[in-house]
Amino acid sequence: MKSVLQITLGILLAGLVTLLVRIGYLSYVEYRLTQGLNEFAMQQKQTELARQQAEYQIQQKLQQKALDKSRLAKQNEAARIRKAEAWRKYYLVPEGCKNFKSDEHMVKCINHKADAKAEFDRAYDSGELVLPK
Repeated sequence: MKSVLQITLGILLAGLVTLLVRIGYLSYVEYRLTQGLNEFAMQQKQTELARQQAEYQIQQKLQQKALDKSRLAKQNEAARIRKAEAWRKYYLVPEGCKNFKSDEHMVKCINHKADAKAEFDRAYDSGELVLPK
């Protein structure tokens, strides 16, 4: 009887030890899974943050390009206006070309203006132009 009791207690003790080992193992597995999920979530957050930063930088570059393009367009328009004003001051219509007398006379006056414009453009673009006061 004593040995039956010892065997039963041994079996119960072995079952209890097995249960405790199993609980410990499952706790360890749960800890590792939780740790892995936390690391994965952290990597996802870092990836999302990096994506947002990249989008922000792209947006900043696009805005800067738009500003640069707008500034360049304004500068070009101002330069165009300055050149048109300089041409207006530079070119004086000859007295004989204010009223055309014939088709030949009109062609001669138009050619005179075209030649003057070509000379003006060359001088203006090279910086050699001296405007009359």
